[in-house]
Amino acid sequence: MSLKGIRGSRLAVAGVALSLVTLVASACGTPDTPSGGGGGTAVKRGGTVYVLMQQDFEHLDPARSYVGQQLSLNRLFAPTLTAFKAAAGQTGTEIQADSATDIGKHNADSTEWTFTVRDGLKWQDGKAVTCADFKYGVERSFSSLLPDGPEYQKQYLVGGKDYPGIYQAPQGLPSVICNGNTITYKLSSPVTDFNNTVTLPIFSAVRKDKDTKAQYDTTFFSYGPYQIQKYTRDQQLILVRNKYWDQSKDTLRQNYPDKWQFTFGLDESVVTDRLKQDRGNDQAAVTSGLFVSASEAPGILADPNEKARTVTGLTPYTYYIAINTKKVPDLKCRQAYEYAIDKTTYLTAFGGPNYGEPATSIINPLLKAHKDFDLYGTKTSPTGDPAKAKALLAQSPTCSRNIKFDYRTNNSGDDKAAAAVKAAFARAGINVTPNPIKRSEYYATIGKPVVQNEISFGSWAADWPSGGSVIPPLFDGRQIPAAGNQNFAQLNVPAINNGMDAAAKIADPTQAQQAWGNLDQQVQEQAATIPMRYLKTVLMHGSKIGGNVFLDSNYSEINICTIGVTDTSV
Repeated sequence: MSLKGIRGSRLAVAGVALSLVTLVASACGTPDTPSGGGGGTAVKRGGTVYVLMQQDFEHLDPARSYVGQQLSLNRLFAPTLTAFKAAAGQTGTEIQADSATDIGKHNADSTEWTFTVRDGLKWQDGKAVTCADFKYGVERSFSSLLPDGPEYQKQYLVGGKDYPGIYQAPQGLPSVICNGNTITYKLSSPVTDFNNTVTLPIFSAVRKDKDTKAQYDTTFFSYGPYQIQKYTRDQQLILVRNKYWDQSKDTLRQNYPDKWQFTFGLDESVVTDRLKQDRGNDQAAVTSGLFVSASEAPGILADPNEKARTVTGLTPYTYYIAINTKKVPDLKCRQAYEYAIDKTTYLTAFGGPNYGEPATSIINPLLKAHKDFDLYGTKTSPTGDPAKAKALLAQSPTCSRNIKFDYRTNNSGDDKAAAAVKAAFARAGINVTPNPIKRSEYYATIGKPVVQNEISFGSWAADWPSGGSVIPPLFDGRQIPAAGNQNFAQLNVPAINNGMDAAAKIADPTQAQQAWGNLDQQVQEQAATIPMRYLKTVLMHGSKIGGNVFLDSNYSEINICTIGVTDTSV
């Protein structure tokens, strides 16, 4: 998932214990506020939670949602069949039933999975949610009109590789079968953790008569606890309660607030200052996709009163630079890029050690699949090796010395990081032209292979706790669509593709995760990406945010399922 998504176990991994102390202390056993809420005052049902953001969501359509913020928000209006538990730490990576009655049943070889839609789910107009709505929801996700979402349904479901979607093939996909309120998915090969896959919103329900196709991003019809009251693109989104939601049957969300008010277009430093001042509506505010500004973080973490309103820790995300193997086909050239980079100045641009540690792999240390290797000397020389880069360039006369860097511009840190990349490459005689792209348009833009430049920013966290939700979506060369591409390296190596197929069939969980780690190393041997940092976060909230306030193990946000306000008058 790209910052974008996330997901058995992520925590007890050798070599990251020190970072995990921070995560566990602040977010695992004890929330950053007392269980009764901020200031020791019990959280109240009602009021408004204000969510402060820099930019609007790129997508809210469940079929197109694949960024952590979007996946988190989808829980409020498009509950999936299963969902990750609303708990901190390792428990939060486990799944539970949500729109289904249980976490699914499978046949002997895990090529068929069956779920029963639970009673009581209703659309915002009071009509019952049916199995047919879930079938229609996944079938529409195949349409080329709805790019940028996950590709698992296309990879896993029988006939999925050729199915054009419900708009072009209204007879539907035969491998998704409804029998009463029971939905069965027939898979082209065994998938032992498919019940984790259906946590993704591509498997949410969409009602056919309310489907506005490409416009569903702004007109989604809810069957969750909240629905749209007002949405002004790039300005504001307001969600209010769906009066037909049965809270007594919700085992995932507390749904304390009556209203969620999202405000877009806010500067990071301004938001940090507002949260520090803690006045008015900001007392009931959290952020989304927005960290404490790097310049302010040390002071905030040193102040006991302000630190008490922060959530910090290592997240499941790895930030990386993809090297477009189609535009940079020479391996020695790509290896030169690997050695040219300076990860120290890059990390400094985002705030230093409070916001990450230099990366050597794509699979994050919080996953059991993580393999500890260092092919390009990051641990011994995180500032890079320009001499080595020059030597490799000398062996690659066709290597381009003038390249463009696609990056997601979001704040001054992004621009500083791009400048750091440019300066690092310049040491090796490579001229980098930064190409800033607006955050709300970024993945849709570079997701078109013909548009993507030589190097591009990327971020990823496992969609569920397995290397199988990292390596295939990022590096399967058989899955490079014309739009909505996730394989930003455009890597297509048969041995790696075959290795993915083999790893997916390994029944023993330990052996399977080892196989994914080995594939990660093979990808790095291809110099297909430059792993830059394992992301840490510093989040801040207002003093009247209460409930169970903790770092979401999957989406690296304050978990929205368990918070509310301690004073409904704000």
